[in-house]
Amino acid sequence: MIQLLSQVDQIEETSKKLSNAIVADTNKERLLLKSKLLSQQFNCYQPSLSSTYVLLVNVLKLVVETGQLRNCSLDIDQISDWMTKWKSDVQEQRVIYRLLHEAFSAVQQGEKAIQALVRLLKLYSENEGVEAKSDAHICVISHIAHPKIFVMDHLLDLHPIRALDGQLSHELLQIFVNGDLNDYIEFYNNNLDFVEKLAVTHEENLRKMRLLTLASMAQDCSEIEFSQLVEKLNLATEELEPFVIEAIGSGLIKGKINEPEGKISISSTINRTFKEPQWLFIMNKLEMWQKNLVIIQESMRKGHFSVPIGGG
Repeated sequence: MIQLLSQVDQIEETSKKLSNAIVADTNKERLLLKSKLLSQQFNCYQPSLSSTYVLLVNVLKLVVETGQLRNCSLDIDQISDWMTKWKSDVQEQRVIYRLLHEAFSAVQQGEKAIQALVRLLKLYSENEGVEAKSDAHICVISHIAHPKIFVMDHLLDLHPIRALDGQLSHELLQIFVNGDLNDYIEFYNNNLDFVEKLAVTHEENLRKMRLLTLASMAQDCSEIEFSQLVEKLNLATEELEPFVIEAIGSGLIKGKINEPEGKISISSTINRTFKEPQWLFIMNKLEMWQKNLVIIQESMRKGHFSVPIGGG
């Protein structure tokens, strides 16, 4: 019916009325029908039309209500591009990203929910950061709770996260960014009630902090003795090998277990924080590669080869 309309303003007005009427229906028995109708309307509609914003809002509201995402895909980058074309203002963008977070949470797509929440927080200026403190708290705990997210230092630059400074959630984030297992255990002992009420268990926090502590240890040396790990990570000797295998499998570190010598050999590890020292390291590496290429080019020109700086 909408496609038969000839005037753009008629198409947009009719689409708004139809999607608003569908989502306003309160009959629980028609949830599946409502979802199907809105998905079909969304999929056949021209995303370049600004009225798609209203349609998208209604689709997201229905996903939140039903906990189901049927017959349509939601891509955060694509939706971001659409909002640019629609010239959506900041408030409209906040509505979409908050609904995206709620929708992805409702359908158990935790990583996408976190991505949407981070984009929401980026829309707050320094003066507005305090307005999103509750969202910032959820963002912090979501990152800590997600079993595959280990790097969180980028959150510290977000204004709503900064507005949490002085609160326990901000202190806990600092530990997961820069601290070690002992820091977390001290925080837990001092704030037992706070941690127990979070949407993540103390045992899950211990697991992640052990992994992060190992990553920090691996940054400073190429070999780590089993005895150091047992002491630093508060693990029994028989728990150590499965733990290291888990760390390697998670991608936090690359290395090998040298059981006869009682140590692990580290070839690389993640950077928990990426600040000036890490940029300087990359710059030095690039400069060395550049010098090596010059040496190789000169050697090829002369018909012989020289050993590059640093051996390769």
